[in-house]
Amino acid sequence: MISYIIVFFLLIIGVIIWQFRSNTHFLRLSNQEYPELSLSVLISKKERKIDQFIVRVNAKQQLSLQQIKFELISPERAFQYISSHEISDTHTFPNEIGSSDIYEATYSYEKLKDIITTRMSNLSSFRMVVELQNNKLYKSHELKFDNLWKIYKADSGRYN
Repeated sequence: MISYIIVFFLLIIGVIIWQFRSNTHFLRLSNQEYPELSLSVLISKKERKIDQFIVRVNAKQQLSLQQIKFELISPERAFQYISSHEISDTHTFPNEIGSSDIYEATYSYEKLKDIITTRMSNLSSFRMVVELQNNKLYKSHELKFDNLWKIYKADSGRYN
């Protein structure tokens, strides 16, 4: 009888530890340094599945962020753009960012995946494009999806 109680308590402790360990993890896919800003692309994983796609702009000087776009690249290197407004309505542009401030745009991974599959059937890779005042464009590294819809940096081949 005592052994059943010990096994039961060990099982409860195991479930509690598993719940604490299954929190959200953030993984950086790309980080580009420019004189005006630092552009990072991250994903958040919850319970080992990609939950959110995050674009982080760290301003090094006063900036006016006009928009964020997803640049879809076909195998023939033809470009197609998705505005961030099509994926999420929560971000308003233009947005003023002060010196050494951080602007973070978060997008639902499932909604992004659905829009990409309906918009472009033969996607080779994609990258994030941040447009500032005077039509200055800043781009992230090229990112790719594998057959299981995991994202990886095309240059390195390292998976998330």
